[in-house]
Amino acid sequence: MIAGAAALGLLSLLSARGVPKQAEYAARWDPAAGGPATAAEVAARLGLEAPGAGTACEVRYFDLPAPQGAPKEAAAILRRRVCDDGSSEIRLKYRTAHPLESWACPAGVGFHASSQVDVGFGADASSRAYAYACTLSSDDAPAPLHAVPKPCAARMTRFETRDDGNHRVKIEDWTLPGGGRRLEISRTAPDDGDSLAAFERLVERLRVSGVRLLEESKTELGSRCPENGAR
Repeated sequence: MIAGAAALGLLSLLSARGVPKQAEYAARWDPAAGGPATAAEVAARLGLEAPGAGTACEVRYFDLPAPQGAPKEAAAILRRRVCDDGSSEIRLKYRTAHPLESWACPAGVGFHASSQVDVGFGADASSRAYAYACTLSSDDAPAPLHAVPKPCAARMTRFETRDDGNHRVKIEDWTLPGGGRRLEISRTAPDDGDSLAAFERLVERLRVSGVRLLEESKTELGSRCPENGAR
């Protein structure tokens, strides 16, 4: 009973500190450097269900001064996604190396708050970062943020499929502002050992198929405008 009470106390403490319970596990690569080059090839190599028709979107990032009330230790990222199915989304994300003691979305905008652990797989060991997001169904950045859209945008097509455990897996095919392509697989699941091990099995299949995983985040890739002009 003491051990159980101690465990409950620890969970309460973690919850109070804003430690997310969900994680997004993700891995990305340059198909020109090896490995599967389409969503259908990715699914076949990983033993996933064949993906259906994808949803294509334009993704644009913004230059953004620190929003009022933003956590001092966090990087603030603002992104707009407008998709061909008519949906649009503004997402403000605070990204940190450690859990935040407290945080909040900018007031008076109507943001929906959520959080997750970003677990990325690169050339070496997996990495972890904490993401606290404020999401709004809109195609315009809220005026109080004083955000300036970058002069370039990326294109992304998202496909959904399932693994042999019937877990949802996303495959994204990105065309970057400079013209290159990147592919990503990701899965949202509890931040625990079983979910990590399940995604690691997919990552190992990617490596066996010739994929060289990248360290760069989607924000780094999608927000880098070419020097010779906007796109």
